[in-house]
Amino acid sequence: MSIEHPPITQMEQRLAGYWGELLGLQEIGRGDDFISLGGNSLLATMLANRIEDDLGIRPTMGELFNTLGEVATLCEQLVREQAEAGR
Repeated sequence: MSIEHPPITQMEQRLAGYWGELLGLQEIGRGDDFISLGGNSLLATMLANRIEDDLGIRPTMGELFNTLGEVATLCEQLVREQAEAGR
């Protein structure tokens, strides 16, 4: 874990909470990636469901297999796009 780079943005903090719950970890860093922390396809599906339930967006499975910072940036972009489409 790269906790020397803790989550900064609200999205990073929210996703770190999801990851921590699913993976049974207390600390998740911005540079940590889901698979290296013990994630697998079943847990990634559970993560995608949680993101969809809470944020109303659905990243692809492949997009979830990146670092926390990268997934957070993607989710922020998807939320923005969804908001713009709803205007």
